[in-house]
Amino acid sequence: MIFKQALNKHMNAIMERNIEDFNSTIHTNSITLILGNGKFIQNREEFIRFHEEWFADLDWSITYKVVKIVESISLATAVLRIHYEDLDENNDPYEFDYYLQLVFENVNGNWLLVLDQNTNIK
Repeated sequence: MIFKQALNKHMNAIMERNIEDFNSTIHTNSITLILGNGKFIQNREEFIRFHEEWFADLDWSITYKVVKIVESISLATAVLRIHYEDLDENNDPYEFDYYLQLVFENVNGNWLLVLDQNTNIK
């Protein structure tokens, strides 16, 4: 699979809340998540559990634009600009934008996510 296909599969799994497809894009031994609020996760099970809970919330939606892709034989990174829309605890809509950096490692021809870093845009 070429990197852009893997990136599309990963992002489509998020937007469709498809945890099985999402999990298939995650590295089995090495994953790091850094959220915009500073939350830091380096455990695959905790990473997946976080996303299962997020996917269970049906109020949010995201769209994205690719800002930059850098690819080598063994590693690839994509910087995306994400537009996020959701409802707060009072069911009032809110939205914000952030940058998402994704780093994938090529493992035997499969691109697997090793870093997911979110940076809020103020």
